[in-house]
Amino acid sequence: MLTRSSAPVSRCETIGRRNLNVCCAWTKAASKAEVAGKGGRLVVELKGQRVLLADAGDGNIYAVSNKCSHLGLPLVGKTALLQGKVVDKCIVCPAHNTAYDLATGQVKGKWCPTLPEALSEGFGLTPKKPLPTFASRVTEAGEIEVDI
Repeated sequence: MLTRSSAPVSRCETIGRRNLNVCCAWTKAASKAEVAGKGGRLVVELKGQRVLLADAGDGNIYAVSNKCSHLGLPLVGKTALLQGKVVDKCIVCPAHNTAYDLATGQVKGKWCPTLPEALSEGFGLTPKKPLPTFASRVTEAGEIEVDI
């Protein structure tokens, strides 16, 4: 896991007639080469949060929380058992196979499909929750920045 402490790059815009200010604090997270070197999935710590940078093969790098919204387990962890895979622009939780859309965080398909049916019927299964996502961009120099 990489920890970045670089100062954020701020950008504020005025939108509409009411002068609503929208500010983005772009924080350098990693380079595209670093993500590629880790198989398209890299966990970084930004402002105290573990963020998963994922390459879905569509030219974009997505930034999502590295904590599964079901049990809080890492989507990409330190052990071989906790290595979520990117499939069809989703990160699939290694613990229970829930697929989260990398762009929206929404659950795609069944919630916790590998849990026994008894749990799926409401005996301890938490409600379906999306995965937090963060805006991300890649600079011309290949640096990934995340709005966090």
